[in-house]
Amino acid sequence: MEEILELFPNREAFEKYWEENYLPVEYKDVKSAYEEYVKSVDKHIFLADYEENGCIGESDFLENLSEDAQFFFQDTLTEIFYEKNPDVYENAFALYEIAQMEGDPSLDVAICFHEEYNRLYREFMMNIFGTFFTK
Repeated sequence: MEEILELFPNREAFEKYWEENYLPVEYKDVKSAYEEYVKSVDKHIFLADYEENGCIGESDFLENLSEDAQFFFQDTLTEIFYEKNPDVYENAFALYEIAQMEGDPSLDVAICFHEEYNRLYREFMMNIFGTFFTK
């Protein structure tokens, strides 16, 4: 635990490491898996009551994904992210775990990792929405 905190004592240190080592993840990296999944479940990726209501909209569809769909999309993105950036991922996750164990959010200096992951997830899901759910 001490070793990783020595490597990344603050946010600036991790961000420098990030800039030097991060290999961008792109939609093309997940496109095939995401689209095959949506097709395999016949576009039923939402909570039942949301889907039955028939008001699937861009503004709230992410909050109404089924648990299975959320798991699939997030797991797939995580796998691709790890595949392209194993060291970056492991370091960021270790910092997150330390912060959780210590109960000190300031120890999680890998904010850029979390921001990028969340940005990618949203962007990629918007692509899925545009591909399958716009008329």
